[in-house]
Amino acid sequence: MAILYGIQTIAERSILAVFQSYASYLPGVQLTTGQADTLRTTPIIILNAANARPHPDFGGTPMGNFEITFQIACYSSADDNTLETHLSRVEAIQGIMQDVATLQSNWTQGALKAAWIVNNEYEEADRRYGNVITYNLVAVYPPAGS
Repeated sequence: MAILYGIQTIAERSILAVFQSYASYLPGVQLTTGQADTLRTTPIIILNAANARPHPDFGGTPMGNFEITFQIACYSSADDNTLETHLSRVEAIQGIMQDVATLQSNWTQGALKAAWIVNNEYEEADRRYGNVITYNLVAVYPPAGS
């Protein structure tokens, strides 16, 4: 029997694999997950399954169905990059996340059923540019015994 990871770990690892396959669109950018013990430098993209909860349509018996709040933070140093360069990274992120079929085919355990953007928040402070883009994901664990 294979080890079944938590749904947040599955989401982060699956989406990280997709972003790594598109690394040519994000040259020189560090990719990491929210659940990682790595040294972080800019430019960086952090893939974070911030919250996972049973899907509300299933009531008290969610049967392995989840809604996941997935946040992608993109930070660039204003000393090393222009705002235009930063915004091109944000556009690349949105393009990657719009390719739901690729996200689904790279899902490591269970299945990703849907993904859509909720919010894109921009901030500029302390000589850095930053965006946090929030997505809703709907995912399910693999069937029992698989």
